[in-house]
Amino acid sequence: MDEAIIVFSRKGIFKTTVAARDIRSREHARKLWPMVAPDSKSQMVTWVSPSFENGQLRRRSHFRLLHTQRIYNPKAHFDDEETNRWRVAQESPEHRFAKELIATELSRRLNAGLAMPWAFKDESASDYPLEGNLLLGANQVVTEYPLETPFGSKFRLDVAVLGAPVKDEPMVLGGVEIELGHVFDGRKALIGKSLGFPLISIDISEMAMAELTPSWAQKVLTATTKNHEQGRRQTYFYLHDLLYPLYAQLPEFLDKEKRHQFLVFASDEALNKLVRWINLLAETLKYPKGTVAAAIVNGKSEQSRKMLERAGEVVGPDWRDYNDQRCLRLTLPRPKGPADLQAHRFHLTMARILMSHTDALVGYKYCNGVDNDDPEEDVWVARRWISEQQIYSTHRVLPKRLAEPINRLIKVISELHRNSMEAMY
Repeated sequence: MDEAIIVFSRKGIFKTTVAARDIRSREHARKLWPMVAPDSKSQMVTWVSPSFENGQLRRRSHFRLLHTQRIYNPKAHFDDEETNRWRVAQESPEHRFAKELIATELSRRLNAGLAMPWAFKDESASDYPLEGNLLLGANQVVTEYPLETPFGSKFRLDVAVLGAPVKDEPMVLGGVEIELGHVFDGRKALIGKSLGFPLISIDISEMAMAELTPSWAQKVLTATTKNHEQGRRQTYFYLHDLLYPLYAQLPEFLDKEKRHQFLVFASDEALNKLVRWINLLAETLKYPKGTVAAAIVNGKSEQSRKMLERAGEVVGPDWRDYNDQRCLRLTLPRPKGPADLQAHRFHLTMARILMSHTDALVGYKYCNGVDNDDPEEDVWVARRWISEQQIYSTHRVLPKRLAEPINRLIKVISELHRNSMEAMY
């Protein structure tokens, strides 16, 4: 099968088709997950990577049907994969040793006051690189750190980087998972879609114990400064789109005011809670009064209705499914760079609130006054006049849609399972 349908996209459910050849790696496929067969939207598929022999293509990339029906229960599948992964990890001396080496290297850097820079470029989302420091604001590195997902499952993160709490619990600033040859696609896909921090995945499936050294740990962590286009490699970075505005290194000409905007569609109750949480977060992190503006847009008057609809056009045509009367418009300063600790703590906490505590659809504007001239385009495209050449240059900035509720994903896939089961009897 050469094509599949991406279940969730800005264009709506089952509205986007992807060719197998356009998927660059197993990790890229996980980001697009779940995908279904074009001729049977109740049948999920998995991406199979191309294989080569002596430099020659032996098998093209393609999609394969997943025949096991229980795959449609995402929570149960996650729990099953987590149990299997934990068993495999416990039985592998290489996994345990690699985990300790990575934790030791991160602790060494933290204690020495060194940064742990990372960078990559996602060509599908922006012309500009994403850059950060995994140890910014960190005070502790721990192994086997327990975390709970918004859909009720629990898992252990191999290595967690923790910082001071904003309120009660330590802030998870980043994580590292050691990956063996076993592929736990549903588990990793759901983690990537539900947790608001950078996650480094390190594949040791082809490594012997003797190759795992302190020098290897240093090199493999800095290998995150790679490009998405380089395909399969030992180190890969998972970053939710909701965090792209935090880490994107945008040029000043795009917006000299350096303020961006998040558009949140959720229930009235959730929106009211978000306003209180955001205001409290801004106060706790000592933003000057008025710097962070959380405003409810009501569609009561003709003017406000147009504002609401324009916000909806940014996030996608299904915005009315979440709330057709109100949305939250959150305007705040863009991060000053990879070392902006205040912005870092704010955006990571906001991402956790939106993904783990709210069923929210989230859109984005990279500056206040930008016009959505091309609603069909999923990524903001800026045009800049170059007077010397008398032409406009175009710049892909960031996605217009950043997040949708993980609980909606669970619900839709469960419905797919139920419908497919009913069709069988």
